[in-house]
Amino acid sequence: MKMVSLVTVLAFASSAQAAPVAQKAVAAKAPAHQPEASDLPPLPAIVPTAPATPGASGQPVPAGQPTGQPLSPDSADALLDNAESATADAATVHTFTLKELGAAGPVTMRGLAPLQGIEFGIPAHQLVTSARLVLSGAMSPSLRPETSSVTMTLNEQYLGTLRPDPAHPTFGPVSFDINPIFFVSGNRLNFNFASGAKGCSDATNNLLWATISENSQLQITTIALPPRRQLSRLPQPFYDKNVRQRVTIPMILAQTYDPQILKAAGIIASWFGKQTDFLGVTFPVASTIPQTGNAILIGVADELPTSLGHPQVNGPSLLELPNPSDANATILVVTGRDRDEVITASKGLSFSTGNLPTDSHMDVAPVDIATSKPNDAPSFLAMNHPVRFGDLVQASKLQGTGYTPGVLSVPFRLPPDLYTWRNRPYKMKVQFHSPAGPIAEVERSHLDVGINGTYLRSFSLYEPQGLINTVLERVGLNKPVAGGLQTHEVDVQPWTVFGQDQLQFYFDALPMTRGACQAGGANTIHLGIDPDSTIDFSNAHHIAQMPNLAYMASVGFPFTTYADLSQTAIVLPEHPNASVVGSYLDLMGFMGAATWYPVSGVDIVSADHVSDVADRNLIVISTLASSGEISPLLARSAYDVSDGRLHTAQHASSLDKMLNAIDDPLTAFRNRDSKPTEVESPLTAGVGAMIEAESPLTAGRTVVALLSADGAGLNNLIQMMGQRKNEAKIQGDLVLAHGDDLSFYRNSPVYTIGTLPLWLWPDWYMHNRPVRVLIVGLLGCILIVSVLARALARHAARRFKQLEDERRKS
Repeated sequence: MKMVSLVTVLAFASSAQAAPVAQKAVAAKAPAHQPEASDLPPLPAIVPTAPATPGASGQPVPAGQPTGQPLSPDSADALLDNAESATADAATVHTFTLKELGAAGPVTMRGLAPLQGIEFGIPAHQLVTSARLVLSGAMSPSLRPETSSVTMTLNEQYLGTLRPDPAHPTFGPVSFDINPIFFVSGNRLNFNFASGAKGCSDATNNLLWATISENSQLQITTIALPPRRQLSRLPQPFYDKNVRQRVTIPMILAQTYDPQILKAAGIIASWFGKQTDFLGVTFPVASTIPQTGNAILIGVADELPTSLGHPQVNGPSLLELPNPSDANATILVVTGRDRDEVITASKGLSFSTGNLPTDSHMDVAPVDIATSKPNDAPSFLAMNHPVRFGDLVQASKLQGTGYTPGVLSVPFRLPPDLYTWRNRPYKMKVQFHSPAGPIAEVERSHLDVGINGTYLRSFSLYEPQGLINTVLERVGLNKPVAGGLQTHEVDVQPWTVFGQDQLQFYFDALPMTRGACQAGGANTIHLGIDPDSTIDFSNAHHIAQMPNLAYMASVGFPFTTYADLSQTAIVLPEHPNASVVGSYLDLMGFMGAATWYPVSGVDIVSADHVSDVADRNLIVISTLASSGEISPLLARSAYDVSDGRLHTAQHASSLDKMLNAIDDPLTAFRNRDSKPTEVESPLTAGVGAMIEAESPLTAGRTVVALLSADGAGLNNLIQMMGQRKNEAKIQGDLVLAHGDDLSFYRNSPVYTIGTLPLWLWPDWYMHNRPVRVLIVGLLGCILIVSVLARALARHAARRFKQLEDERRKS
């Protein structure tokens, strides 16, 4: 076999446009074309998406447009063969199921939804040498084998076809070898269903279906490629936008955990949080360089590990150096001659706007950064004008193919402390395109609109064209048609908006012709939401009743009111351990994801120096072993930490509960499922607690404490935040997390943060509080009666005097 140079292999990788991922796979020997099962976590992160839009190339099965262009089969095969020969010992096998790739369940196809797709990425530091798709599933026994099939494609390249066997509806495991040249940086695996029944086909017949098990496997064998150390490629190799899975980035810090170095590390963590966004990122902390894999090293130049040599540092600097123990791994060094310069270097990276050099070294100039203003986070929707959907997502994300293209989603973030006069709704203008041609059953074809899983409205795919046309339609002389752009107004109720939100649009259309032996053409129509659709929150004001940990778990409120966290201080133990520091960095990554802005204004203090930041909101991160230091900060909460245990320090009496229910019945109804007020826990075995209360140092400021007996509990607690599935489980003033189990409690006194115009305060004071309304009504009645009584008394006295005067005259 002819050998090729490593440069040629790299050229192939570049032509495929692969992008790096944070984690380096553990090597495992395997035959090049016989991948075996592996317990390794999947390197490519896959997110299920709407089916790919059919291409115009005439391929038998449409697929999404890949993000790179593969080489010709002959040249690419030769490169791969030689690459495998040269690096056979480094071959790594990755086996993962469709569920691990992101499929929510079985991949089900029907006549009106025949195309299903899955997106995934390939790390740039890995070159695919062989792959195999192993499928199991079932196909309807009503399908006719001659005219029915499920066809698989990868990036519009044919993989294979499944045919039904009416006598044996289930199938698998069935294997399909995949040519490695089909893989690019961003891949789309499509399943296309062609349904033909015994007799004639009806696309609307729900008895015609095919399903692929979510336990079906994709097996990929890869080899490692030499790294390209260029600062301009950051956040690669630590994170790759094509590999959509939770990211792990090791962080190396000196064990002294100096507050200034921790601030620099927090800024870097928040920048990576911005890059990973909804995916999430975690930062395991160590004091030594790992034996394998990439890592970030932050510290003063004189304190850097000697194994890195002695890089020349003349000021704030960023460097990419090889891992001394792993030539294929990279260490990003954020350093300077002193601690202030280390902070400057971290800001230089975090506030860079795509102008990093193609070199592996950069001298960082000081960055001028203005202090954040309230609610100015780049991730938050503008509150002073309507916002276009096209400014929130790519236009392609608003388009679908087929009669039921699946849910089209528009994610967005908001400050959760929104309030409107008398709970007036927000306004959304929905514009959508329906098919240009006529559709049978058009009155039953519609668009459903929702937000955060809550149904809002439905709209028909046509609009009546006046009274005459409506009458003609009713008598059957005119068929309703659809086409063009429709515009509708939708009211979005304030209680449906949380902070981390998602608009959802679902088209449900019926084909023009139905029934046996009639053409359907389920792939021939395109449905979509117009990018000029808007949502408007300009009628909202900012005020909230606290404590409410749902706000914290959603977008880090109230701390993210200022995107740079300039009104926030982090309180750590005097001598924090690695787990506490790792939890701090994970939280800063979460804050960066929530705001898309580095936490350049945050301060790090110990409990002994908390008086220096008394006017700030406080986030306390501690193990119970250090809980004595932070217990005074929970003075205004209903909980206390003592003797290594968390327990309830204040108890609400039955009378208090009854009075609260009378005063605010709506809140009492919402809290009906809250746990009993008694709390007693040692917070061991991975249990973490999150407590929120008013700061004892300054009224109107907030303290959030994250506590656990061990690092596992702290880490798990932070990982639960920001996950949509946990939104309903994180509420109140206390949350206990144990694995995936969450319990919430409400015991602490309430307080209010935010401001309102003077004319809105009466509405805020009395909304959802009928007792207050009754009291004000009674006081108003008493006032009116008093005024009327005095007026009538004066009138009676005047009339009496007039009568007396008339009597005297007569």
